[in-house]
Amino acid sequence: MSFWQNHRFRLDDQPADTTVVFGASRFTFGLDHNTWEQNTGKRPYNLGLHGASSLPMLHDYAVNTEMNGIVLCAISGGFTFANESIPFSERIAKAVKDINKNRYSFALRSEDFTGRVLQANFAVLNPYLYSPIEVLREHLRFPPRKNERAWFHVPFTVHHTEENQDIYIDDLSDPYYMAQWDSMHQTVLTYMERYDPRDLDDAIAQMKRDISLISQRGGEVIFVRFPVSRFFKEWEDRRFPRDKYWDIIIEETGCRGFHYLDNTTTRDLFPPDGSHLMPHQAKVFTRELVKFVYPED
Repeated sequence: MSFWQNHRFRLDDQPADTTVVFGASRFTFGLDHNTWEQNTGKRPYNLGLHGASSLPMLHDYAVNTEMNGIVLCAISGGFTFANESIPFSERIAKAVKDINKNRYSFALRSEDFTGRVLQANFAVLNPYLYSPIEVLREHLRFPPRKNERAWFHVPFTVHHTEENQDIYIDDLSDPYYMAQWDSMHQTVLTYMERYDPRDLDDAIAQMKRDISLISQRGGEVIFVRFPVSRFFKEWEDRRFPRDKYWDIIIEETGCRGFHYLDNTTTRDLFPPDGSHLMPHQAKVFTRELVKFVYPED
């Protein structure tokens, strides 16, 4: 969260017409920054956050900035409308609520500097190299216990950049790593089913107010739906069907929306882990998204 908040504060120094990205990890994995820049001449500013709803981010942009660029706002089913009591949903709401207070937090702001200087340069902070427990965990590879659903970080498969972009560094062909991603995702979905999603009418009402503020400044909000597959698609189709969420949001807000199923190229993209595009897929998706955002080009 300290990385995300410091990254958010740097948004204030960007040009007013910067293209800004809001959403969960599908956007940090699914938007290739280099491809976007190659096709538009400008780099996007990615404020995605794993497991987070884009709605508090959109509200923050509307009320705490004077920016007037294009806003790409992901609609990611359960994550966008996750109950605000769920920890990974609550944390982004709290970060946005405390944003003005945290601007003056020396401890928080200093982590931006110390993180880049220390973690990027001192191998002693790499637990895999120096922690016997990490080495054993990786090489012994004990199978999960029956009915175990543990949330844990998936190691050694993702590169996270200073621009807040996630890039897979292997193809997930190793069944061990795929099983880790599946376990984590299934844990999240099981957890979310214990709570009712946030009220759609209330969410749309807030979205419309935020969009109005942004539009008055000359900005535009565009909603984006990323590809999903496997059990993730089955879960979202059941819990957040398109006709009761995506279609209503587009109709009620009057915003443009890029849905992967409406594009002949992106509809066939198949995220191997169910939720996140591989690097070559992200390039394809990004090119098609650029064509939608800038149709005259």
